[in-house]
Amino acid sequence: TKQGGAVLNMFYSSPVAEAVLSPEQAVQYAKDFLSGLNMGTFKDSYWTMLDNSIIVNFAYADGDVLCYPDLVKVTVSLSDGAIIGYEATGYVMNHIEREIAEPKISEEEAVSKVSPYLTVLSHQLCIIPSAGKYEVFCHEFKCENSDGEHYIVYVNAETGVEENILILIEDENGTLTL
Repeated sequence: TKQGGAVLNMFYSSPVAEAVLSPEQAVQYAKDFLSGLNMGTFKDSYWTMLDNSIIVNFAYADGDVLCYPDLVKVTVSLSDGAIIGYEATGYVMNHIEREIAEPKISEEEAVSKVSPYLTVLSHQLCIIPSAGKYEVFCHEFKCENSDGEHYIVYVNAETGVEENILILIEDENGTLTL
């Protein structure tokens, strides 16, 4: 970048040889690479395999709160573990020191906003992007319906309003959100 000297993105465009690494091994290569950049603490969320490579999404972790606007994507070759892609636009454009207060809405109050047709599997505090330049502090609930399909429900930690619901499309190639 022009200001700050941060790497915004890089991509290796040559074809990748046959995959020999497991997704778990490749995710570890991505974690090791990202930790070596000394940008702070990140948590991997989802990954997707494409053309013998894996794209791993990482959210910045501010203590126990995940900051999804500060997203970083690392692409790893499944043939040898080489880092063949890095995309940090979300992080470079959005990362700031945040003062995150305690949620006004407790986890128990927030979970009551989740549809009774969903079973809550996990909970996480997070910050999600909203329309424009704003961010919303939320309770994130990973849920499952009676057919085994997974969803993520975001409930505003300040107001208790349901902010968003994402459908997780999961298969052997990874996870996509809709």
